[in-house]
Amino acid sequence: MIISFSAKNYHSIKDRIDFSMRKRGQKQEIIQNTFHPSCLPGKEDLLKSAVIYGANASGKSNLIRAVMAMQAVVLQKGVENLDIKMLLEHFRLDKESQNEPILFEMELIAQNRRFRYGFECTQEKIVSEWLYGQKQRMTLLFARMNNQFVESSPDFTELNAWKRVINDTKLTLPENILFLSTAAKMFAGGACEAVQNWFEHNLVVFSTDVYQQFLGFTLQALSNDDFAKRISTLINKADFGIQDLTATIDNGSKTKQISAKVATHHIVDGTSYSLDMFFNESEGTKKVFALSAPLIDILLKGKVLFIDELDAGLHPLLVSHLLEVFHEENSKNAQIIATAHSPSILTETLFRRDQVWFANKQKNGVSTFQSLANFTGIRKNFSCIVKDYLHGCFGGVPYIKDLAVEE
Repeated sequence: MIISFSAKNYHSIKDRIDFSMRKRGQKQEIIQNTFHPSCLPGKEDLLKSAVIYGANASGKSNLIRAVMAMQAVVLQKGVENLDIKMLLEHFRLDKESQNEPILFEMELIAQNRRFRYGFECTQEKIVSEWLYGQKQRMTLLFARMNNQFVESSPDFTELNAWKRVINDTKLTLPENILFLSTAAKMFAGGACEAVQNWFEHNLVVFSTDVYQQFLGFTLQALSNDDFAKRISTLINKADFGIQDLTATIDNGSKTKQISAKVATHHIVDGTSYSLDMFFNESEGTKKVFALSAPLIDILLKGKVLFIDELDAGLHPLLVSHLLEVFHEENSKNAQIIATAHSPSILTETLFRRDQVWFANKQKNGVSTFQSLANFTGIRKNFSCIVKDYLHGCFGGVPYIKDLAVEE
């Protein structure tokens, strides 16, 4: 579960932004859209979903990229990998930011325990790194500057064990490697392993190219009878006119690639017809198909999903239905955070005000993020909110000049 995410000096995010999944606002607002983790204080509830609006180039996709970059650094154990260096793009529209590190911080729940983990980095090294953990209260477990530990809890067993290793072997922590990942690998069962595993197994980030990114996962899932049945049910309920799916899977033992023939079955005037999924179905149908297995897996295992442009190529009613699944059929309290363009899904039956965010790019190229709950004096009726949004009251809309082609 995610509580909050922060970033600074990453692409258009110059100043620190704090994106929160904490519940705010009125108690009577859609309670099924929230849940209460047992490790949090009594009145601190979290949201099951959030949606981020903004004009093209407003920076909303950069928030998704920031989460993806943080996850990549954690999974690659630092910044020594060339592919990781390419992900770490700082704000380039002033000289000061070019000399400052990028900051990422995630507040999360792993193994029913609350953690706050973050680091500052450049393309060359880890500048600082910290981890807080909660039992009765949040406690600093370790803080690092460059390759030196500047503060730690006496009860933090991983660091104590690491210091013994240093004394015995004279090892030092390389400046381009995370201590979190090092400790997770060397010392099983501790806080570092719990956080590392959360980034690896509980955080899913989808780019805009969902079809290519996760089609392989869905094709592989079709070989599992239970998953195949769930996928077929999801596609059927999406009202594409598809009654069922059948698939022939080749796991490609020689090429190590998955290939498949997926047939969609339609019934017209009592007659059954089979069509090829990849040649005969629409792009929207193929997108939902590619999304189906990851979405089912996320819901069944209570994972966190960040997805860019959820509504691209999909009808607003279908997007609303996918979000309703997270609100109403979500016993594991999975969470979805999505960017979107279509305001037609902004309804008071689907969203609370604290679930709606706006990205806005200032004249100096800096992206800012604001929750709808931060705005005072707004009307509760979402139809009025949509109208206000399209008129630019919350930012997040393009300011279009005359698009004159001929003069």
